[in-house]
Amino acid sequence: MTRYVDLAAETSPQGVRGLCVVLPGRQYSPDAPLLFFAAQVALARGWHVRQVWWDPAARGALEVEDEAAWVGEQLRAAAEGYDGRLVVVAKSLGTLAAPVAADLGCPAAWLTPLLTEPLVSQALLAYPAPQLTAIGESDPYLDRTVLAALGGRTVLVPGDHVLRVPDDPRAMLAAHTEVTLALDAWLRDR
Repeated sequence: MTRYVDLAAETSPQGVRGLCVVLPGRQYSPDAPLLFFAAQVALARGWHVRQVWWDPAARGALEVEDEAAWVGEQLRAAAEGYDGRLVVVAKSLGTLAAPVAADLGCPAAWLTPLLTEPLVSQALLAYPAPQLTAIGESDPYLDRTVLAALGGRTVLVPGDHVLRVPDDPRAMLAAHTEVTLALDAWLRDR
């Protein structure tokens, strides 16, 4: 079952910039640190936010192509009926929506993307709109060759797939801060 939590940006003299759709991970909800801060940054920059809360299949229950089709449909459904500017922020499993986001032609921020998954890496390497990619240097889904070849802004920080740095809370906080500030600067230009 999928549900949405919509957060409204405060109206500024410039008006609302558009809709930011936040796609979570498999076990990483929109209220987890990276996505919480992403939503707050988007709101501060004048974007309405639609958080997607979902109940995906268990890891390995679906072939990657079927899982990507499901994630892509979640993005299409979240954006359905919206005809303004759209930006996507996706974490982990949510990055399987990259082909659909590319079809929609919207800017996207990929947080700890599945760079080792060819479906994701190929979509990001050919992405037709501005993109930001942020990942931890000990993330098992990091492919340094793909990361180096990506267009747009890339951010490599200490940490694993959730930017956890064992036994070093300061480094963990610094990694989250660096990604949040990079997202803020990137959204400012959208």
